[in-house]
Amino acid sequence: MALEDNINTLTVIVQRMVNEAGDPSGFDARSWLDHWRMEEVPALGNRRPLDVLFESNGLEVVSSLLLRAQSGAFS
Repeated sequence: MALEDNINTLTVIVQRMVNEAGDPSGFDARSWLDHWRMEEVPALGNRRPLDVLFESNGLEVVSSLLLRAQSGAFS
């Protein structure tokens, strides 16, 4: 899957999370994701989500992290 397809999939996940959390007005899921994917994330071994997406199972790893964050399960 192409990087842009992965980003679009993750954008849908983030938007759904925000919608479920409450009032999504004014929140730009793509903009937030574009910023977040460039940051080092401790739960990814201090790697950037962008770099993880290039791994064979990267989309699954990053989407799982987002969903765990939503539930409060950080590991």
